[in-house]
Amino acid sequence: MPNSSVNEQKKSLETISFNIINTCTFKIFGSMRSNKGQFFEMLGLSLVIVRNKEGRYLSVREKRNRGWWVPGGKVDPPESFTEAAIREVKEEAGIDVELKGILQVLYKIPEQNFQRIKIIFYAEPKDENQKPKDFADDESEEAQWFTFKEIEDLKHKLPGWRGPELYEWTKYLEDGGIIYPISLLGLEGESVCLVTKESVKTIEDLK
Repeated sequence: MPNSSVNEQKKSLETISFNIINTCTFKIFGSMRSNKGQFFEMLGLSLVIVRNKEGRYLSVREKRNRGWWVPGGKVDPPESFTEAAIREVKEEAGIDVELKGILQVLYKIPEQNFQRIKIIFYAEPKDENQKPKDFADDESEEAQWFTFKEIEDLKHKLPGWRGPELYEWTKYLEDGGIIYPISLLGLEGESVCLVTKESVKTIEDLK
């Protein structure tokens, strides 16, 4: 990605940091009260884009012939988003990972008393020699490492993609997309963690 484009993304760090912190500085306990006294039921989701040193991305073949997708799933209270992310990758793909950053926080209120928050993490395997799961269980059918080109091709081979997230986020990283520091995801009451422009990375910076 051209340096000017990366710099433009980095210039927006302060605004993005503010939005993420204001969205995410709380724990999930099943419901929370709005400023007007209204209770919201809440669903938390952690999705994880995992890339190894060979430039391959971890993909999971979902149950019920739903296709290939991103490792991840629901947050089980009282675990945190980060704990759920690590657990889901292990359960669905058999890989132990280290979370390296945050790609995006998505927020939606589909119903008056219900809200959902989805956090997209970037991670790398703790052990490059660890093999993905090659058997079916209650979590998934199997997991494999794919190049970006192979992920593109999966769309046209049965069972295909479960959804576009696997392709969209791997393309984002391949195009030089920003990886924001994990420290943006803080808990209310914690000390302020200094986040600088230098702490924002791309996959080229992490090689």
